Amino acid sequence: CRVINLASYRFRLSVSFSFVICCTFSLQYYYKMSEHKSSLNISDFYEHEDVSLEYIMENVLYVEKKDDDDSEFQHLEREYNSILLNGCDCNSEKINCIKCLHGRNYKWLSEATELVLDVDKCEDLIYECSSACKCDPSKCSNRLVQNGPRAGLKVVHSNIFKSKGLISSELIPRGGFICEYAGEILSFKEASKRLKKYEQILDKNYILFMKEWNKNQVLKNPITTIIDPTQKGNIGRYINHSCDPNCEIRCVRIDCPIPKIGKFYCNYIFLRTDMVKNN
Repeated sequence: CRVINLASYRFRLSVSFSFVICCTFSLQYYYKMSEHKSSLNISDFYEHEDVSLEYIMENVLYVEKKDDDDSEFQHLEREYNSILLNGCDCNSEKINCIKCLHGRNYKWLSEATELVLDVDKCEDLIYECSSACKCDPSKCSNRLVQNGPRAGLKVVHSNIFKSKGLISSELIPRGGFICEYAGEILSFKEASKRLKKYEQILDKNYILFMKEWNKNQVLKNPITTIIDPTQKGNIGRYINHSCDPNCEIRCVRIDCPIPKIGKFYCNYIFLRTDMVKNN
């Protein structure tokens, strides 16, 4: 069995980080104020060993308390229940979407064995094709994160980190997608409350603060996404933190203004090495 340890984020309290993107086009969307229903066909057969945790395949909006009048939550609710309209117009002549506006960030390995992140060239905002696009999903080369985590992942006890960790029994190529970091989408106010709570009852927390900055300063303030998989999350919650990174995270938008947090392997594979990340 070929084993590769996966390690990325296990945030200590009040830790946040920034990630720079270059917005090359505007995101247009309309509000669909109804119960959020994903149009994605996610393949995820993993589960938590701890029955007290709820396994979710993608992000969910946290439930606001009735006595909490939070304008930020109301904004998140509108975003969460919105649909992006930027669909591509690729037809049979551009079935792979490589040359269209959306398709600049992924590439096929030799003999089309796997679609991976183009680590050396990917600088733009990642916006995958969706149900709004005219391309054929079975042939499109811009649909990766939406397909779900890769096969061969396993939760084990890590002797390195003295906690649960994630390993892969299969080789992962450079730029290979590992999984989404899925959990509850929080407002800053709610995240602050939970950080204080976790500080009192836990020796660590999983809350991730993701900030997107625009290189051309089109946006005056960064776009901040806060994800908490402490009680509701997917297999990504078991990836540990290290100061010697060999994987990275990217914001990936598909059909919703709120991005998914995708984890990609950014180094070449060495057997039995830790997969780690620290921005």
